[in-house]
Amino acid sequence: MRRSPTLLAAFVCVLAAGVVSAQNAATSLAHIPAGNLHFSYDAQHGSVNATGVQIRPAVQSSAIPPTTGTVSVAINISAVSRFSRDTRFHCSLTLIGGILDLNNAAVVGGIETANGIATSSGPGAATCTLTIPYSWTIPPDPAASSGLVMAFGVSAVSFHEGEAVVHRSTLQVDGIENLPPSGSNQTFAFNVTL
Repeated sequence: MRRSPTLLAAFVCVLAAGVVSAQNAATSLAHIPAGNLHFSYDAQHGSVNATGVQIRPAVQSSAIPPTTGTVSVAINISAVSRFSRDTRFHCSLTLIGGILDLNNAAVVGGIETANGIATSSGPGAATCTLTIPYSWTIPPDPAASSGLVMAFGVSAVSFHEGEAVVHRSTLQVDGIENLPPSGSNQTFAFNVTL
């Protein structure tokens, strides 16, 4: 399936404008013009949410084999801010994949999420690996644009008197990636500095 270079460039520009850094525990929302994708990161609860995105129903038919696969994302964290020894890094990933209707913020495919806690990978460094298996019914449409859009968030959290305290967080949006062939495993790596 071929994508229009103009449409792809416009969408990547819109997504780049949607990258947000949340500096406190409040939910931050990347406002993108109406009719496009919106992502928010709730650092207090460690979740990235896709809002304003509609799932368009696909005709469920045994004649259409499901598109399956696994997406694994490694988030490499560089901790350059001062954090207490008990700080943990919470990670969250939202994956939107299938046939993308960027004008109407709709997808024929799915929206998947994963959350986790990073493990130390050396002084001032941690890594969080999130894996999402998927199975979507995507009807063949040679004129449609397909792909994956990923948004991921990381927050530095410590505990004070039993309460979680978010010290820093970030929300980042990847551009459009190719939809992997059905049955395949796709791996991505991103770097984050907190």
